[in-house]
Amino acid sequence: MEIQQSPQYKKYIASVGWNIITVDGVQIFIKHIPLIGTLAKIQRPEVLPFLPKLIPILQKNHVTIVAPEPRSSQNQEEFSKWIKGLSKFFKIYKNPFLPTKTICVDLTPTEEMIFNKFSEAKRRAVRRAIKLGVSVKESRNIKDLIYIKGKSAGLFGSITTTWADTMWRCFSSNNATILLAYHNNVLLGGIFLIFYDSVAYYWIAGATKKGKKLFAPTLLVWEALKLEKQRGATQFDFIGVFDERIPKENTSWKGFTKFKEGFGGTTVYYPLSTSMPHK
Repeated sequence: MEIQQSPQYKKYIASVGWNIITVDGVQIFIKHIPLIGTLAKIQRPEVLPFLPKLIPILQKNHVTIVAPEPRSSQNQEEFSKWIKGLSKFFKIYKNPFLPTKTICVDLTPTEEMIFNKFSEAKRRAVRRAIKLGVSVKESRNIKDLIYIKGKSAGLFGSITTTWADTMWRCFSSNNATILLAYHNNVLLGGIFLIFYDSVAYYWIAGATKKGKKLFAPTLLVWEALKLEKQRGATQFDFIGVFDERIPKENTSWKGFTKFKEGFGGTTVYYPLSTSMPHK
């Protein structure tokens, strides 16, 4: 089960103002948005809900727009037919809320094998960060992570960390941790990690200019991979990267996409809605 269908994510979504209904075991998030209508998000379901059952339930909840975002394992042709049936009754929201492409690192090999799959530049950056005296510590303080993300994101810091503290409260007991990087006791960077169903998610990350110069982001990822492997994760999901199939979407992601590609992971694509713009 992917994280968007987890009990913890359900708790998080409810706490930020969404209503939740369940159809065929799939959690569907519903919210009325002024001037737009009532939106239903169907995110990463194990199976696509049976349309003759789904449609009347959505209508009963006054849904006018549906945002369907399937699992990577779901067949594009099957998904397109399902979307076509849904579009007879509802407007299909064309802009994805979740990334349509990601990179996942296999954590089942040994640490040495995982490290050796890094690009030469990434391996060198890890060694350089350690030599320069950068250290990484596990933390339970979400405020430090929000602070460092704000420093790295500038004016958009508050936007990128919206609801981060709420997410932390919903997942922190057994399913989340924070890694922070320091140099001479100065905070350089951090990662907010979520662990669910044998998958570790690289949820939020940030670093100061000095942290980047000292290769803290790369060392943080390496320490995160080792930690999550020790916790029992078999996959490390970088959450999202630029998707060339929809070239006008998320063009600002190209920079960190290159960063994530250096850790030797496998590219994963999610099926696109037929209403999305295609390349």
